[in-house]
Amino acid sequence: MGIDKIVCFLLFVFLSKSISSQNSNDTIFINNDYYVKHIVKINESLSDIANYYNITVNKILETNETNLQLYYKQVLYIPIKISKKKPLFNLLKKYKTIDIALLLPFYKNLNDTLVASFEEEEDAEKVILSKSAMALDFMQGVHLALDSLKSIGMNINLIVLDTQNDSAKTTEIIKSKMLDTVEVILGPIYSRNMQLVSDRYGNDKNKLIISPLSKSSEFLKGNPSSLQINTPFKIQSQIISRFIEEKYKSINVMICYDEREKGLAKYIERRLSKKLKNIIKMEMIFTHIDSIRDQFLDSQIIILPSYNRAFISKMLASLGGIDSSFIVFGLSNIKNYDHLDIENLMQLDVHFPDPYYFNKHSIKDSLFLYNFEEKFLSSPNRFSLVAYNIMMHFCNQNTLYSFEKYNQNSGKVNINAPLVRYSDYFLEKVEP
Repeated sequence: MGIDKIVCFLLFVFLSKSISSQNSNDTIFINNDYYVKHIVKINESLSDIANYYNITVNKILETNETNLQLYYKQVLYIPIKISKKKPLFNLLKKYKTIDIALLLPFYKNLNDTLVASFEEEEDAEKVILSKSAMALDFMQGVHLALDSLKSIGMNINLIVLDTQNDSAKTTEIIKSKMLDTVEVILGPIYSRNMQLVSDRYGNDKNKLIISPLSKSSEFLKGNPSSLQINTPFKIQSQIISRFIEEKYKSINVMICYDEREKGLAKYIERRLSKKLKNIIKMEMIFTHIDSIRDQFLDSQIIILPSYNRAFISKMLASLGGIDSSFIVFGLSNIKNYDHLDIENLMQLDVHFPDPYYFNKHSIKDSLFLYNFEEKFLSSPNRFSLVAYNIMMHFCNQNTLYSFEKYNQNSGKVNINAPLVRYSDYFLEKVEP
């Protein structure tokens, strides 16, 4: 979708304020089975399609009147399995239609100001504030999910609201009582606004308040109806510790941290020391390779329990230049640091938990990728995937996340964050 079309779409969202699910022919229900409609691309073979959907060529031939020779834009119906589990918290048992409020920072006010600054209307239509990109990407994932949910008989009413990433605007939305009648509140994105919404509705047993991206868990306190998708770093530390305890009992473990993460480093040390004895904890005052080279052994596990971008970047760069054998464990924020050298991450065998893991080999994620590219004529980014998965989890599948109470009388956190590592430049799940 071109930027000008996105702007028009965004304006439509705000003017109409409420959007219902739209029909889609991507997924079809025939004789109690689900099929995805696949349109053959240039030079695409049956083997290519079978590998894409992780099924056999014979299965495709059984369900389509075709021979081995395909032609461009031929329509095939690919059999798929869709979970029929009841949604989390039994939302659909109580509501025939689910009302969802989506709170995102579109910055419509700033976009209007930006557009008004152009003398030529044609030039203005091609411009959009860069800060709005994340919300628009997220919105695309939501719209794709609406298509999928509608195609399997679900009815979703969506209210889209612009928080402008502003506490005053978020408070204004709360006071308007537009959120009083919805069952699900998705967002806001940023923690300070999430806190406002959670404090107002977090004790309502008839609502779910979902934080899609925030790293902070403060908004969960005293708000049992609030949920956090982004697995907290403390839970990630538990995942890392359990993995090391089970797989690397006899290898030296070094916990390298900077002063700001002293508490998290101590927490990991306490957990590991119950089963392992060969643990060294080091505060890294210096990170340059010449300053730390002599502190490492010939072979060891390194744990970097840090959410400090600069510290992680410098440590990984220095470790990559040291003539030792490393297996490195870090936190999920490593995935978001685009400037890191993937080859260095592979060389250091860097592992980290990933609550937003995308498995290109799974049917679910392959279907998402195919349907997204067909609908928007572009590739999705992580915000589109997160939005799509959240909508599908809470409205239908109930298989993507696992939640547990973070503390007594608090909301819940997602504990499903598989360990991943880079292999051939792509992330893959690490088997226990």
